[in-house]
Amino acid sequence: MSSYLGIDWGGTYIKAGVVNSKGKIIAKKIYSSAQLKEKDFFISEVVSLLNSFKKHKIEAIGIGAPGIINIKKGFIYYLPNISGWENFPLKKALEKKVKIPVSIDNDANVFALAEARLGAGEGLSRAIFLTLGTGLGSSVIFDKQILRRKNSALELGHVPLSLEKKPCGCGNYGCVETFTGSGYLVKEYNKLASKKKKAKEVKDIYQLGLAGDKNALLIWKNFAFYLGRFLAGMVNIFNPQAIILGGGVSGAYKLFRPYLFSVIKEQAMWPNLEGLKLRKAKLKDAGIVGAGLLAKEGTEG
Repeated sequence: MSSYLGIDWGGTYIKAGVVNSKGKIIAKKIYSSAQLKEKDFFISEVVSLLNSFKKHKIEAIGIGAPGIINIKKGFIYYLPNISGWENFPLKKALEKKVKIPVSIDNDANVFALAEARLGAGEGLSRAIFLTLGTGLGSSVIFDKQILRRKNSALELGHVPLSLEKKPCGCGNYGCVETFTGSGYLVKEYNKLASKKKKAKEVKDIYQLGLAGDKNALLIWKNFAFYLGRFLAGMVNIFNPQAIILGGGVSGAYKLFRPYLFSVIKEQAMWPNLEGLKLRKAKLKDAGIVGAGLLAKEGTEG
C-alpha cells in the first residue's frame, strides 16, 4: 500500500506522520514549532523525517501551512503567526532536496479535507471547519468541495470583529482571531487570576474551569461570545449543515459549547439555523491525515 508524509504545521507544534492511502497514520512525530521557524532548518528536518521513515517508501509529501499559500505553485506569501517566511517558494525548495512530489495548502484546508472524508463532516454538502489554536484557521465545504481560490483558504479568522486597535498577526487590527487565539485566552485569564493560579497554556484554563474556577469560566464564556457572534455571520453567509471545531483550544469544547451555540442562535437569521449542528472534530490527528490525503491527490493529478 502506498505511503505519504503528512505534515500539520501549527503555530505552536508541528506534527508529522506517515499516512497510507486509506488515511490511516502508521507512524508519527511531534515537534515544537519554535525549533522549525528557520527555513533552512525546516527543510533539513523534512529531509531527516523522510530518512527516519525510509522503510515506509514514501511517495509524496503533503503540508498544511498556517498562512496564505499559492496552492498551485506551493508558494508561501506569509504566515501570520510565524515570521520570516514571506514570499518563499517552499514546494520548489523542498522538491529540489527530496526528489518526490510536494503539495502545500492552508492547514485548515487539510484539516477540513480529512474531517470531510473520514470524520465529523463525512457525507455533508455544506460545512464550516475551524481550527482553534494559536490562531483561528478556517475552511468551508460547499457542494462537497473545499472552497478554494488562488490563495489557499478563506481567511475567516481575519474577518474584523471589533473596532478596537487590537493588533493581529496578519498586520491588521480587531480580527476575530485576536479574541479567540490561545495566547489571548491565557493572557486574559492571568489578568484576573491570583499569583497562585496563573495559567501557562489553554489546557490549564480548561482544567480550572472544570474545577469551577470562576475566572476560567468567565474566559470561556467571553471566548464563546466572540466566536459565536462571528459564526452567526458565517451561518448567514454559508448556510452550513454543520460547524466543525478542531485544534488545541477545542479541547475545552465541553465548557464553551452550550453558550457558543446559544450566541449563534441568538445572532443568526432563523431560517439558516434549521438543522444546524455544532460538532467537535472526530479525528485525533486530522491535520496529519489531511496532509497525507493532499499528498496522495497531488500524485493523482
